[in-house]
Amino acid sequence: MTTSTSSSAKSRRFNVRKVGLAVGLISATEWLVIAAAFLSRYLLQFYQTSIGYATGRFGMDATATGIAFALFGVAFGLAAFLVHRLPPARLRGAVAVCLVALGATMPLYLVVHGTVEVDVLMTFDGLLTGIYMDALMTMAGMASVEPAQRQVDQAGFSFWVSTALIIAPFTTGVLIGVLGIKDIFALFAIMAGVAALLLVPMRGNLGLKYVGHRADDGARGPSGLAFLFLNKNATFNASLIAALGNKVPYFIVLSFGVLYGKTLGLSAREIFYLVALMFVFNVGARFVVMVRSPITNTVAVMVVAMGFAAAAALALALTPAVHGLFYLVFPLAGIPEGMLWPIGLQVANTTFKAHEVASSTAFFSSGMMIMAAFMPIVGLVATSVSYTAAFSIFAAVVFAALVALVGYVAARGLLRPPEPATAAGPATAQAAPAAAPLAAGASLAQAAAASPAEALGSPATHLEATSGERPEMREGGAA
Repeated sequence: MTTSTSSSAKSRRFNVRKVGLAVGLISATEWLVIAAAFLSRYLLQFYQTSIGYATGRFGMDATATGIAFALFGVAFGLAAFLVHRLPPARLRGAVAVCLVALGATMPLYLVVHGTVEVDVLMTFDGLLTGIYMDALMTMAGMASVEPAQRQVDQAGFSFWVSTALIIAPFTTGVLIGVLGIKDIFALFAIMAGVAALLLVPMRGNLGLKYVGHRADDGARGPSGLAFLFLNKNATFNASLIAALGNKVPYFIVLSFGVLYGKTLGLSAREIFYLVALMFVFNVGARFVVMVRSPITNTVAVMVVAMGFAAAAALALALTPAVHGLFYLVFPLAGIPEGMLWPIGLQVANTTFKAHEVASSTAFFSSGMMIMAAFMPIVGLVATSVSYTAAFSIFAAVVFAALVALVGYVAARGLLRPPEPATAAGPATAQAAPAAAPLAAGASLAQAAAASPAEALGSPATHLEATSGERPEMREGGAA
């Protein structure tokens, strides 16, 4: 009994470490990264939440709003091609330069008037936010040379920074009632300067220590295009398919939530609160994933998450006929993004060689933003035909992504859980019962129907079980 109680207490302690709630266990350097990243993520979320409303204040219609959102998102995505080549010593400087530049451009929304000026600013700001967010996520695992401490630090980073997802739309909704959106852009420029100042103490004992961009033999990562199209990590490729598909309803809500909400009689403030609700579910999903990490079958989680995304897309398509479904879209769109983000980063961080981790992290983070390129089409169809037609077309796109994901992982046998280790340790023993519903030979229907809790597996007893150096493609099969 004593042994069982001790093991249970130890399990809870390590799970607390994973979600970053044990404040004293996170290094001082990581807290600086977390604080800077929280403010930086807040600014990114402010942009994503307010673009639809802000463009309306500049007299832009749904098509022009979709174009502005696409320019911001695509520029963010292209930042990965720059960040994955930056040496570790330049990451901190790159973040500082981008934050200062963003702080200088945000007040310009007070003086610009035309669509072209707004589009130029959105493109430039999207590139800046893409660079600093990709760099900060890479820095999150560089505050210590200890593998176990790096995992604790990254778990803390993921949890605390994600709270900005809730706070940004909520505070924006509150401020909208007091200030104009253009004034809020200028006010939040101060936040960029504060985030940049938090990078200054990161030197000496508080400097970044772990260098994950190079292998010990000095090898360099592949070029951006080669990495995207030639890598053989099937699990990572599956995570990209799932991430791209789930972003469709997510981006539609962010881009057109205010414009479409007005047709249903909702105010901009009410839409911002609904977006905040979406991110409550998003962060809640991240919390569950981190508590139950390491996941025994990450691909099963991807399939479950895409099921939520398909449900969100279907509800959105039916909203013109049943207005009440609009409220359901927000939690359904938030859950899959919250599940796939930590899962995708886990795969990116643990299934590539050291000199490829910067590339995998940057491309997973920024690659999903490329789906913003479809938003002008949503706006064009909504303007020229109807929102019903636009939402229905892209619901079909999401279902096609779900089919593509299931077909891809089935063809490569990725729904089968990893083979048990020869010497069964505590983590293996814990994972075995949870893996049973998804055992080899299970049908795709069984995998897709498995509850999220079953797919997530059970908590690991020992953090050290998965805290070693990143082996090559530990979960990835042949593409």
